Amino acid sequence: MDNKKSTPFLKQITNLNHNLAKIKIHNHLSYKLGCIMIKNSKNLLGYIKMPFILMIVVLAHKEQNKINHFLKELKNDPNKEIILKEKECFTYKLGAALIKASKTWYKGGYIRFLFMDLPRLKKEFKNKKVK
Repeated sequence: MDNKKSTPFLKQITNLNHNLAKIKIHNHLSYKLGCIMIKNSKNLLGYIKMPFILMIVVLAHKEQNKINHFLKELKNDPNKEIILKEKECFTYKLGAALIKASKTWYKGGYIRFLFMDLPRLKKEFKNKKVK
């Protein structure tokens, strides 16, 4: 193959690798929980449904992980910069903070989440958005 014919093919491969890295991050429990929390925080009914939906997502994620072991570890991924960029998004950080709060619920993890972590994350997100 000559160089002119192979360049579109190489672009498609790089786009595919880019999309696979994003898909791996979007399959993390942190990202899923953050996405659900953002979508359901728009109205009062969403807040009422949120704990139940979060529990369903957690249980479904555990079942999915039992079935799908074909995703590699992220440490060996050639697209580390894409993965790190996706991990810095508000959705991923929100879900990670919720998971951390649920692990320390007996020490007031949810209270800390509501009054310390959530305002800090909102402030960080607004500061990033302005810059």
